[in-house]
Amino acid sequence: MERSGKMILSAALSALTFFSFGGCSGRPIGAPECGGVTDKTDHNAPKEIVSKDLTSFCAHFYLRGEWSPGRGDRFYTFDVHKDEQGTLTAFARTDTTQDAVISRPADGKLLTALQAIIDTYKLAGQNGYYRVTAGLPPEFQKCHFTANYASGEKLEFTKNNNPDDEWTKETYLAFANWFREQGDASLMPPEQSFGPVEECSFTLTANGRKVHISPVHVQEKDAIDGEQRLLGEMVYDAEAKKWVREEYALIPEDYLERIHAILSAHDLRTFDWHSVLYGRGRKAQKLKDEEKDFFRAAIQIHVNFAGKKGLRIDTNDADDIETLRPLVTELLAYHDSLFEE
Repeated sequence: MERSGKMILSAALSALTFFSFGGCSGRPIGAPECGGVTDKTDHNAPKEIVSKDLTSFCAHFYLRGEWSPGRGDRFYTFDVHKDEQGTLTAFARTDTTQDAVISRPADGKLLTALQAIIDTYKLAGQNGYYRVTAGLPPEFQKCHFTANYASGEKLEFTKNNNPDDEWTKETYLAFANWFREQGDASLMPPEQSFGPVEECSFTLTANGRKVHISPVHVQEKDAIDGEQRLLGEMVYDAEAKKWVREEYALIPEDYLERIHAILSAHDLRTFDWHSVLYGRGRKAQKLKDEEKDFFRAAIQIHVNFAGKKGLRIDTNDADDIETLRPLVTELLAYHDSLFEE
């Protein structure tokens, strides 16, 4: 099914299921008002919440991407309230009827994490806001947030969803990690799944020297044992302004399998465009620099996988370099062993 078809189906399922769930606890949601923008903003709602003692919480929002295995591009509802027995309970729902509700008795750790998100993203500043536009694509439809406090204070807003909002991603991860700690990891973002490696090259720049390693096709005179497709290692000296070494080695039969094993041993999702965790823990400015310094990056790791998926890492950032150091060390050690033979 084309993406547009999936979005239409997702929207239909979202409406059907969300009505059946009744939205966030204590707030039934009826049919959307047609005719453009609906604005019910309470301009007198306080923009500061003194209490930090949450008694209930609900967030309903749409995220793009596969945030848990087999679930992509959809609405999620995360809810903490007392169940029928009076036990404060955390619930997680998606917008498809075949997905079971996940629930566990809530604890202070979860509530503290949620309050930290409210504080970090200054959500109290949106208190009382209610402005939505009818007829938008699913990812921009109604997003709702409610938090109640022991003090009697209430934080609530409703707006057009922004699938790139950081607070929604952090809320999802807070619940996913908490449910994992309670024994249910079904909401955790998928582990990276690298298909068979088809080609790999990497370039490392440090201390005035650039090392580039990649498969190359050499002239017949440079062939090794009749093989012209070899692994090449080239070293550039910035001070001398020239390539100071050029070596070739046979490509082992298990070369691609070894590269796959090395990559799979490291969590690279924050560097992988295909992962919903891309950029998590990395500042937005870093990602802009990553694009701007594509040809001058201190670390460049480019891998093509079967199925047309690729991994492209290009970074000059000191934190990124430190994060990638174990991977780079393994790649260098493996290739050093090939050129020493």
